Amino acid sequence: MKVGFVGLGTMGRPMAGNLLKAGFALRVYNRTIFKTESLVAAGAERVDSPSEVARAADVTITMLSDSPDVKEVILRDDGILAGARRGSVIVDMSTISPLVTREIASTCEANGVDFLDAPVTGGQSGAIAGTLSILVGGRQCVLERVRPVLEAMGNKITLMGPTGSGQIAKLCNQVVCGLNILAVCEGLALARASGIDLELLLDAISEGAASSWMLTNLAPKIVAEDWSPGFRIALQEKDLRLALQWAAENGAPLVATALAGQLFSAAKTLGWADEGTQALSKVVLAMGGR
Repeated sequence: MKVGFVGLGTMGRPMAGNLLKAGFALRVYNRTIFKTESLVAAGAERVDSPSEVARAADVTITMLSDSPDVKEVILRDDGILAGARRGSVIVDMSTISPLVTREIASTCEANGVDFLDAPVTGGQSGAIAGTLSILVGGRQCVLERVRPVLEAMGNKITLMGPTGSGQIAKLCNQVVCGLNILAVCEGLALARASGIDLELLLDAISEGAASSWMLTNLAPKIVAEDWSPGFRIALQEKDLRLALQWAAENGAPLVATALAGQLFSAAKTLGWADEGTQALSKVVLAMGGR
């Protein structure tokens, strides 16, 4: 299959690289051209618009920041849908609003193009290793057609239900992640305020009931004051905002998520939007005067 890829950021670039490693012919587009250079050097073809990406593709993938970005790139005059062949598939692997997802899918399908929402979890490390968990919304028959493409980027692919279900599942995931990293930040803040050795604490609790992906992967970064992003504050704040909007529309009160969302919003306002989610620790410490 020929694959197109639009959106070569922290996640998209290594995901596209894994498609090349798996032997797929790949066309790429990104607004910032330098982000395409390593992929072009590895064998990808760079084109000048999203429509050109899709023109020869059996499957076109988007990996973008937010709902308006995905909607524009797919539906604008020189967007993916304008170039996509009838019978081809568009797979959006961004994290966006389920309602916007359904709107885009409806427009695509009215034009003879199949659509899947397939957001991912596993962070930058999973994108690099090709071990992402992929949460799919759409029809089983369409998923089976593109499964080899998805398998090049992830090791767990789950059909969650009809269109939009992948996005809903991802928002649930982000609620758990957002509250988990907040718990890690507060636990370490309490240890710091009490004079407990942080590295000794992590070693002591990492195999117990407190163990989690966040504790294992991000707590050491907090201790080292390493704020480099595997997943950015700005994106986590956006995801929690989407989760809260969806929860309000569906009558699911998420009290703790609302608090976490406000703290991520504070981190963004304080200038840490492009740092990793572990930088939430700085907000927690600041509230304690540290």
